[in-house]
Amino acid sequence: TMVHAATQRDPDGAVAAECRRICHREDADGGRWVPDSPPTIAAAIFHTCYMGTTNSSEATRSRARRLGAAIGSYHLALGIDPIVDAAIAVFGAACGRIPRFSSRGGTTAEDLALQNIQARLRMVVAYLLSQLLPWVRDARGFLLVVASANVDEGLRGYMTKYDCSSADLNPIGSISKADLARMLRFVAERYSLPMLTEIADAPPTAELRPQEGGGADGEHSQKDEDDMGMTYGELGVFGALRKIHRCGPVSMFRRLRHTWGTLGADE
Repeated sequence: TMVHAATQRDPDGAVAAECRRICHREDADGGRWVPDSPPTIAAAIFHTCYMGTTNSSEATRSRARRLGAAIGSYHLALGIDPIVDAAIAVFGAACGRIPRFSSRGGTTAEDLALQNIQARLRMVVAYLLSQLLPWVRDARGFLLVVASANVDEGLRGYMTKYDCSSADLNPIGSISKADLARMLRFVAERYSLPMLTEIADAPPTAELRPQEGGGADGEHSQKDEDDMGMTYGELGVFGALRKIHRCGPVSMFRRLRHTWGTLGADE
């Protein structure tokens, strides 16, 4: 939005010239092309991809599609089940055993491994797309991959190494879940993007296990807070103690014993 406004104010200025270069429109309109809207810029440089599996819900798939349309990104939706199945088949060929989810009789180790391989393969596919989508679109260069892991997940350890937390840039890496939700609601109102409010209100879910029932609204039955054994609000308290009050593990425990006095020490 800011770039678009700057190009409209001064079509011959440095911002407009850089916008033409990044959007590969240097020669358009006699070298004086400027975007007619923010989505025009997004369509040229911003690429989004929903990488679903059989464990993904229609609710998140729909939100991804509608958000991409709202911001104007070049959006793809693809299934990565063939890659996941191939990785598991390689393991099976090497070790003679096939892991199962815990809901299907597997152990915790099997369940976590099956969740993690889905998450990690999304990173691999993201980098493949970052290198080849410009080629697909007859453009030059390569793309930067944007991560989507927040600070709360890192504090709790509720994340997979080399998944959506691994990228070239992570704009929300130091932001708590609660602050991120407030930011989304602010941007939704400021820039008339109601999709962001819907995303902020959606129950956080990894969607890496098979759907077990689920709600009539199409949301997945696996919820982050159930998996972690604590709420994101409680994680926000952890974050404040670590970042603002500079607490280490011992001093944090002592502060929480007082703050959460209704809980026992083991809790």
